[in-house]
Amino acid sequence: MTLPTDRRIREIGRGIARQVVEHLGSGAGRPLVVAVSGGADSSALLLLLTDTQSRHGWRVRAAHVDHLIQSDSIRSEFRASAAELSQTAGVPLHLVEADATTEADDSSDGLEAAARRVRYRALTELALSLGAPAVAVAHTQDDQAETIMLHLLRGSGLDGLSGMPRSRSLSDNVTLVRPMLDVSRAETEQVCRAYEWTPVHDPTNDDLVHTRNRVRQSLMPLMREINPNVSHRLAELALAVGSDRELLDLVGQQALEQILDADGRVPRRMFMSLPGPLQVRVVRAQARAHGVTLSSERTASALQVIHNGHGVVELPEGACLRVAAGVVAFERSSPPDTATG
Repeated sequence: MTLPTDRRIREIGRGIARQVVEHLGSGAGRPLVVAVSGGADSSALLLLLTDTQSRHGWRVRAAHVDHLIQSDSIRSEFRASAAELSQTAGVPLHLVEADATTEADDSSDGLEAAARRVRYRALTELALSLGAPAVAVAHTQDDQAETIMLHLLRGSGLDGLSGMPRSRSLSDNVTLVRPMLDVSRAETEQVCRAYEWTPVHDPTNDDLVHTRNRVRQSLMPLMREINPNVSHRLAELALAVGSDRELLDLVGQQALEQILDADGRVPRRMFMSLPGPLQVRVVRAQARAHGVTLSSERTASALQVIHNGHGVVELPEGACLRVAAGVVAFERSSPPDTATG
């Protein structure tokens, strides 16, 4: 592998290594699964993490997830690119198939959400099979900015404005880390050039049917005309809001613990005595305790049922919130799947 001497590229690599250590600790020789698609972002991540293994201490393992969506020719091109990239970086590659179409047909979500869900599920299962406690993905500062704008357009609250977290749990034994949220998409392309690597272009990124692509190709360029640093500013917003959200989540968790009964349920009378904003945080804390993340819409539905004094709200992953006999309880018909977002 050609090692770049450009100072900025080396700085980016050191910054990514610091992010890995900050959120995962030193690897001490343990395996780290790095998701690669063949595009510029994931290619840059794999090259930089491989190049800085001595700094972060993890043994890098590449993983390519085939969602079985695109044509055979495009899928073959991405597989071949991932194999060549891994060989160039000198790390093993694991090819995994995940049927996003079937997942979408079996759920009420769209194909994009289904693909994300099966991708994280596949990466989690691979990590567990390899004894790897972590998975790294290549979301960039631009991805973060686009995510925040998507949440704004959908009427999100603080949770959406905090964007994608730098790390989160995929399962009890696997952590997801995003070490490139301070790196721009233009910089990942510079990294690829510095390593003399040509990434593959994903034609689905040009399809304006997908809302994210419309935000990326139409809205963000317009915003950069007003402020060229808009992606950086939105990423700063995500950090600031994320800190506030963590505090509010902590307050909600503490309030929940004070009113839970011996069976892990919430007495409706005590819930109704809480201030309105705190009710939001408490019901979300109760949902998280059962492996469910409530959207703004589902939170509103849950609060309406609680205020009515009876009823059921169906939730993802086979869960539901039930209000009856003066108590608020979460029920589940299937075990939680934490690798969904």
